[in-house]
Amino acid sequence: MRFTDEQRCLLWLSAAEITADRVQRLIAKRGSACALWEDYRQGEPLTANGDAAKVLARWHSNAALDALCERIDQKGLTVLFQEDEAYPALLKCIDDAPYVLYAMGDMSALRRPAVAIVGTRYPSGYGKNVARAIAAGLGQAGVTVVSGLARGIDASAHEGAVEGGGPTVAVLGSGVNVPYPIENVGLYRKIAEGEGILLSEYPMDAAPVTYHFPHRNRVISGLSHGIVFVEGKVKSGGMITVRTALDQGREVFAVPGCVGQAVSEGPHAILREGARLVTSAADVLLDMGLERFLEQPHAEPEPPLGENETQVRVLRALLREPMGLDNLCEATGHSADQLMAELSIMEIMGQIRRDSGNIFALAIRPSRQ
Repeated sequence: MRFTDEQRCLLWLSAAEITADRVQRLIAKRGSACALWEDYRQGEPLTANGDAAKVLARWHSNAALDALCERIDQKGLTVLFQEDEAYPALLKCIDDAPYVLYAMGDMSALRRPAVAIVGTRYPSGYGKNVARAIAAGLGQAGVTVVSGLARGIDASAHEGAVEGGGPTVAVLGSGVNVPYPIENVGLYRKIAEGEGILLSEYPMDAAPVTYHFPHRNRVISGLSHGIVFVEGKVKSGGMITVRTALDQGREVFAVPGCVGQAVSEGPHAILREGARLVTSAADVLLDMGLERFLEQPHAEPEPPLGENETQVRVLRALLREPMGLDNLCEATGHSADQLMAELSIMEIMGQIRRDSGNIFALAIRPSRQ
């Protein structure tokens, strides 16, 4: 990938993680990133951050930038600058849009309408199921699902989008070459290999530093036409993303939860403030005026067929809602001992899945045309 002199200088600033708002101010003052490169050569400091200053010094040579550009090519990354046609138009409109984006995966995901799904890293089984189901429905409709690849709601959203046959964008708080958290490395690889895009404004080998995550939330909302808050406390990363979405003029939706549960505090708070209540992908699409996507040729998933009467009863029960073993016993009329053997078989066959807390749910199996 060939870069102009201006783009090379932007990569130099990015290597030191100079923030988007600071680069915006510096370029507004000096006219270009190339001018900043020359200012630095003349001894002008661009940052008071000692670590960033050391990185700027290390990369301030054409040889160093040549090596950086070569490594970007070797990793197969796509680098987007604001003047590029492929740079997301919605994101470009926010106040502090990233001046560089590093991407790995299928770039077509950035050309579709997008909805973000966010929430706590420690969700209930209900929250995980709802996030997954909404994401699967959006994926089936061909809408891109955006989230942050964190554990919990983020991971469920990405998994649901993939299961729904749609693209997903994972906005990282690390470089695209650094999978984080480690338990999501399988999902990271699946997205990188074509199920969507790994996206970051941080240099490709950047560590997942704590302050990256709240800062990247503006990118999650900035990429999206709307944002769905599934579960999270009032003081949480999900609420930060909600606030940035409101500042950016995006639609905000919330999933109602159980009264009294801490993870329901955030969604209930924004519902009182006027967020739209949603319980399905169809709700989101209708409220956003994207009804036409409900008519796309993505068939609804057919419920799996049971091999015997017990399995049929289990599937009928789980079609209504995910439930634990006690509730399944009550719904099917079978004892726990009778059900456990069948549930194990159905899980192996991919008809159902077992979530945390021993909550059973239908596996989302979208049909593909």
